[in-house]
Amino acid sequence: MLRVRPVHYTSRMHEYKELLTALGLAVTADYETWMEFDAGHGRLAVHAMPAGPDDGITSLGFEARDLEEFRRRTEEAGTRAEPFSADHGGSVKVTSPEGTVFLVDRANEGAEPHDADPSLTVAAVWTTTELPTAAKVLAAIGARRRSPARTGGQTEFSQADWELTDVGRVDFATKNGGIITVQQGAAAGIAIGFEYDGGLEVLRDRLASAGFQSRLAEDDAGGRVLLVPDPDGSDSASGAGGGNIRIREATVHQL
Repeated sequence: MLRVRPVHYTSRMHEYKELLTALGLAVTADYETWMEFDAGHGRLAVHAMPAGPDDGITSLGFEARDLEEFRRRTEEAGTRAEPFSADHGGSVKVTSPEGTVFLVDRANEGAEPHDADPSLTVAAVWTTTELPTAAKVLAAIGARRRSPARTGGQTEFSQADWELTDVGRVDFATKNGGIITVQQGAAAGIAIGFEYDGGLEVLRDRLASAGFQSRLAEDDAGGRVLLVPDPDGSDSASGAGGGNIRIREATVHQL
């Protein structure tokens, strides 16, 4: 199994908890410096960070049930994966040839059943200077490209495949929940994002009733997106979200 679970580092833990629960995520782990939130699909971790240069950064992350099996398959697929001892226990460190490094932790299967909105999906955004390379890494770890136009669902990618995308963006989904959007950009970075399959107006009204402002807009691909002010502010360390957390309207369904 593979689940999307990015980690966001912030000095505004309380503000994030209020916003994420208003969005429809459920708290499934709550420690002094670490919280986990489950959506209907996918998971998000929030890690306390003092105000400073790392405040507001998001790192890509995943969960897998069998870490050794995951590591072996990823290596066999041609992507570097090695055992790693993190503060919270054993992990697998994956290194992309373009320089992005992320951890895959053992899946937390002991989380209690939750009442997260089933229409809400965690959708991390990976901006990269080398789209084909990043896409190959996601395929190697077991994510699947959604609605493939040229590859027939396979995991072999050529430069031509990605040049055919209208906005330099490709979506991948994982079997146990969550989406990763990999997109071409001038600088690498990770941002929090979500996808909603229940009508953005419903989500906008829910947020408003909880005291959060948001606005509907159109994204680069012509779809609709709900923009919610980022608790870290427009000058956060990552800057990847442009001062907003983006919740896009779902057009395809989970695996």
